[in-house]
Amino acid sequence: MSAPQRVSPETLVNAIREISERDGVDAVTMSSVASAVGIRAPSLYKRAANRHELLRLAADDAVVELTSGIASVTERAHDPREVLVGVARSLRALAARSPNVTALLFCAPDPLAGPSPDVVAPLMTTLLGAVAQFAPGDPLPAARTLTAWAYGFCMMEQNGGFRQGGDVDAAFEQGLEIVLRGLAG
Repeated sequence: MSAPQRVSPETLVNAIREISERDGVDAVTMSSVASAVGIRAPSLYKRAANRHELLRLAADDAVVELTSGIASVTERAHDPREVLVGVARSLRALAARSPNVTALLFCAPDPLAGPSPDVVAPLMTTLLGAVAQFAPGDPLPAARTLTAWAYGFCMMEQNGGFRQGGDVDAAFEQGLEIVLRGLAG
């Protein structure tokens, strides 16, 4: 009998994300992921107790990807407004690449399928820090407003919700400007 194939964490996450984007989040099962990486489903239990934990691996990976995109903005931007624009644009770019996995960040099918709090913490620190410098008052409601607007725009865009014509990129930028003006008071 041959030794079981070893699967790297990157290979596993890539398979989960690929299945999610190709077939939808509901298609991510222990069996489908195991098949995609060339192992038997019981072998996955060493990495994840259930499908929600598999989805969490993908959600965590997406948060790391988003955080990396935002870090490239924060390295060169010293103005909190620029950081918030970068956050919104980075989220839009992630949603364009991986709409189904991006949805796990905001509306996972189960709390265990969403991103890990410790993985989200650096992203939240950056977001709340920029909002605190930009908008008066408690930064959490303002951060939620920006995030909800950006995510809603992204999901409408990915689902073909803008059918009236016009320049969707310009609409994103105009909407972002309106939201930021509102947050600044």
